[in-house]
Amino acid sequence: MEKIKNFIVKNKYTIILSIILLIGFGIRIIGIADYPNALNVDEASAGYDAYSILTTGHDRNGNFLPVYFVAWGSGQSVLLSYLMIPFIALFGLSTLSIRLPMAIISCISLVVFYLLLKEISNKKMALIGLVFFAICPWHILKSRWGLDCNLFPDFILFFIYFLVKGLNSKKKIYYYLSFVIAGLSAYTYGTSFFFLPLFIIPLLILLVYKKEITIKQSIISLFIVFIITLPLILFVIINTFNLPQINLPFMTIPRLSANRYEQVTSIFSGNFLGNSISNFINSIKVLLLQYDELDWNALYGFGTTYVFSTFFCIIGLLVSLIKKNKQTEIKYSYIFSICLIISILLMFVCEPNINRLNIIFIPIIYFTVLGIYLIVCSCKKIMSILIIFIYLISFSAFIPTYFQQDWDNYFTFENNLEEVVQYISTLNKEKIYITNKIKEPYIYVLFYSKYPSQEFFNTVEYYNPNVGLRQVKHFGNYYFGNIEEINSSNSSCAYVIKKKDLNQYNINTNDFKITEFEKYLVIENK
Repeated sequence: MEKIKNFIVKNKYTIILSIILLIGFGIRIIGIADYPNALNVDEASAGYDAYSILTTGHDRNGNFLPVYFVAWGSGQSVLLSYLMIPFIALFGLSTLSIRLPMAIISCISLVVFYLLLKEISNKKMALIGLVFFAICPWHILKSRWGLDCNLFPDFILFFIYFLVKGLNSKKKIYYYLSFVIAGLSAYTYGTSFFFLPLFIIPLLILLVYKKEITIKQSIISLFIVFIITLPLILFVIINTFNLPQINLPFMTIPRLSANRYEQVTSIFSGNFLGNSISNFINSIKVLLLQYDELDWNALYGFGTTYVFSTFFCIIGLLVSLIKKNKQTEIKYSYIFSICLIISILLMFVCEPNINRLNIIFIPIIYFTVLGIYLIVCSCKKIMSILIIFIYLISFSAFIPTYFQQDWDNYFTFENNLEEVVQYISTLNKEKIYITNKIKEPYIYVLFYSKYPSQEFFNTVEYYNPNVGLRQVKHFGNYYFGNIEEINSSNSSCAYVIKKKDLNQYNINTNDFKITEFEKYLVIENK
């Protein structure tokens, strides 16, 4: 017993660190196939395109190894889908296989954030930061489903860590690796096109000024990022100036059917100043309330980082600006300051929601941790106990609230179509009509049936192929739209409708074979 006690005392820090990591990993990975309990349309899109590339080398729009997906028409970032491919190869196309990459990357982020804080400060701040990051609602929520844009903050965090590691150790391999990661981050989300140059160029200038790096190193760094992002630079040029897409033997730089960023940014709007101010004001509201009315981004009452954490964030910001004592002189803290400033500029450009503003949470979390650390170091032990108690209570309330959410209530999520699609894919029917009272029902048919992507590309017809969100009219024997009537005279047809809508059709149920699922009915002519 004495040996055990001595072991615990001697290794107390390591034991606490291990427990926190286990909790953080567990809450991000355990049960991800079932919670969220519904599949999002963008998840299904990213997963199906990954499956298509795995099986054919082309995405569902016929592009060979694209640097950006056409997806719905206005585009979707590719990196998360490419990371899904080995998991789909191992486990098949499923909810689990397409959510695992995000969960694993998010778990790695916990370790990286801890190591980063240890590099720039000390073990105490690193442990405080790890605890906060492990129980952070925003990071937990985004970890558990496969939305492409949510990779962006993780990759910027990785960039900062390897940059700092390289600067501290004077090892160029870490330093230059950081800029490889920065370049790859451009493939995680479109806002990176705006963020990266405005973040990296001033940062390099400052590092040269501080004599942390040479001018030669800064030029090589920019060259690395430029080479890696060149396909996306060409992609932006093609889609800004309506040029034809580039088809190379080893990749495709696609032309989209519509430029999404004209729709969701103020840069291309007719009222740039007015829209920019409106975007900024609304972004401030989202950040202060920590809620954007999209419960898959933040749960009301808990927010992104727990609403009361704003107090600690402000303290961290103010004290880092004032720099009163050596405690606040954390090495390379200015990297987070630059990140915050560019993130604030982004608030003018993008129509706000938590996904589009996600990069700002890296500096927000850092300054929140800094605020907590400074209070813990400056106040009596009772204050530390109080802070731990508040966060423990909040986390304990957040977890059951999260797992009790029914994501199927959200229009962009769907949890009752897998069995339906598997059933109708066995039917030998000339036409299968599927209600459009489902968000993009065709992507669920593709995903759950593992429909051959080449056949989809060859047979698909859109209602309007030249818009940002193309509605599929039909592919193969599947037809999508408003089902106005169910005709009993044609035995080669089947219909998929919501169960609650049956009464709106004037049909004699004896004339049909009706197969019942939880929310849907499959109606076949006898």
